[in-house]
Amino acid sequence: MIGHYTTGAERLGDSGPVFNRHVIRGMGAKVADDDLEGDDGSDEMLAKVAGGPPSAPPTGPPSGPPSGPPTASQRGDSGGPTMFGGAPSGPPSGPPSGPPSAPSGAQTMQTGSQVVIDAGQEKAEVAKKTIDGDEKAELDRLRDENAELKQGMSVAAEVIQEVENPPMPPIVGDGFVVPGETVGMFAALGRQLHKERLIHGTAGSFSTLSTSHPGLVHITRQGAALGQLNEFDIITGRLGDAGPNGANEDWQIHSVALAIASLEHEGLGACVHVHAPYTTTMSLEKDRYALVPKDHDGHTIFGRATIVDVQYNDMEGYLVEITEALKQTGNKLFVARGHGMYALGANLLEAWGNAAAFEHSMRILYLSELADL
Repeated sequence: MIGHYTTGAERLGDSGPVFNRHVIRGMGAKVADDDLEGDDGSDEMLAKVAGGPPSAPPTGPPSGPPSGPPTASQRGDSGGPTMFGGAPSGPPSGPPSGPPSAPSGAQTMQTGSQVVIDAGQEKAEVAKKTIDGDEKAELDRLRDENAELKQGMSVAAEVIQEVENPPMPPIVGDGFVVPGETVGMFAALGRQLHKERLIHGTAGSFSTLSTSHPGLVHITRQGAALGQLNEFDIITGRLGDAGPNGANEDWQIHSVALAIASLEHEGLGACVHVHAPYTTTMSLEKDRYALVPKDHDGHTIFGRATIVDVQYNDMEGYLVEITEALKQTGNKLFVARGHGMYALGANLLEAWGNAAAFEHSMRILYLSELADL
């Protein structure tokens, strides 16, 4: 019966106690190697290991629970741990003095992990410094390259400027001098008007009042290629006089236009005559006597531009009609039917601006009428 309680386990349906043969072997039972190799777990092997079969089966179950804890002899206790894993013979001496420490293996693992983490962080920092250094070097390289490109573009722009607007020599006349800047302005304007297709070939003309000699008029000569002007394509005359040698048939129209512009701009004045295609096209309609821009800017700046029929055979009457037509636009421009427009301004740039703006408005007007808007 004691054996029944000390084993702590029974096989379901067994008639006797079951002993743990491995524990028995741990208590000092010696079995030959050949016997151990032939251990098949049978009752004969168990009897051989234990020293023989039990003398008799147990007489029956215990009559009641044990009266007290098993004695040392019952536990098989000899001052150490029980044979079958029982508790030690004495109570613990007291609570531990401090928190339990981790096993030495765990401490070693923790230390090794920290070393790996530190090494990884150090490697990451080195890589970051390398990347930062590479990025800084790349940025410096790009800045230097950008500076070189800017310098190259600046030089190219200067070269292009010199090619498109070469310096022009002054024109020395009888008692007057046309500065090289003025000659250059004529040449630059001719190229610009040609790029914008406001003029073509030798068609058109432009003039300006002299800023250094009051009453003098500088005008493009008859038949000059306005897109390729030079100092030989500009002639000078006096306001109110007959046209100088080489002046075109519009000399008198330019003279009247410059006189009106000088009143508007305190002695300054310029006039540009261009055969702008949309303006010229819109003026061809016989029953139309004015061009009224539909776009906001054109309507605000010009209002309406009167169309004047060309009358070179009656120049005096023609000039009167031109004067009246200029008043309709605030003395900015008038339209000659089938012959383009004459735009005025304080200087050549302002006159060109008025001509380009009105031509843009006429393009919008043409497209809107084409779309029946």
